[in-house]
Amino acid sequence: MPDMPKVSVIIASYNARKTIGECLASLHKQATEADFEVIVVDSSTDGTADLVEKKFPGVKVFRFAKRKYCGDARNFGISMARGAIVAFIDADCTVAPDWVATVLAAHDSPAPAIGGAIANGNPASHVGWAAYFCEFSQWMPGGRNRWLDDIAGASMSYKRGVFEEFGGFIEGTYCSDTEFHWRLGQAGHRLLFTPSVVVSHHNIDSVEKFLRHEYQHGRNFATVRVRSRGISWTRRCAYLLFSPLIPVKLFTVVCVRVLANRFYRRNFLKSSPLLVLGIISWSLGECRGYAETKSHV
Repeated sequence: MPDMPKVSVIIASYNARKTIGECLASLHKQATEADFEVIVVDSSTDGTADLVEKKFPGVKVFRFAKRKYCGDARNFGISMARGAIVAFIDADCTVAPDWVATVLAAHDSPAPAIGGAIANGNPASHVGWAAYFCEFSQWMPGGRNRWLDDIAGASMSYKRGVFEEFGGFIEGTYCSDTEFHWRLGQAGHRLLFTPSVVVSHHNIDSVEKFLRHEYQHGRNFATVRVRSRGISWTRRCAYLLFSPLIPVKLFTVVCVRVLANRFYRRNFLKSSPLLVLGIISWSLGECRGYAETKSHV
């Protein structure tokens, strides 16, 4: 292992045995002279850690018996990381051989955080496309560098000093990355989206799992939003009153992004019925989150 890597790549894994092998193999094929380390923080019950240790002995693996949410696992990974740049990808992602080099080049910018583009890693699945558009329409490949208020957890990297200044991710919930980016925004920082930094994400391809995931994600988003931003009960009531408009707004936003991107229009049309169901599931979860969560301020 390098004495002082330039980049620390952190992967939070939970029951990722089916996908993490391809993920780590793609990192093993990096064509770069820069030293980097790979850290896997695993809380699986399916033998993921055993597989990693057997097939990828150069990877640092940390095991936990109790499940860790992404924010929890990422915080531990940060505490173990030694690189000046801390990068995160998911266990169901793969990267091109120039990914590490591209991340380093992107950080020539003074931006504290860099977000990369997300490509669809299982394009043969209509459900996968619906899940893709639900989760990643804001970060599709193509276009120019631009400033955003949020970047995708599956492809984000930071200068290490960011965590020294702002602390880590909130724990015990999904959407911890979004909350962290809200904190950066409140301090006056914007996030640089760099489409040349690309990961391919393998999306959910089961209708049942897709709808359940979107519902839970929407619920957690609302919970985190209420607690971190102190949204009043009056404002939450307004959200609930106009909740039938949430799916319309979300679908319109996705539609505009896809039409502007131009690459995935045909896939968007084919997956639209499932996408609508996913957006409705998200919206129902979001409404429940607003109804049941109390503000901390």
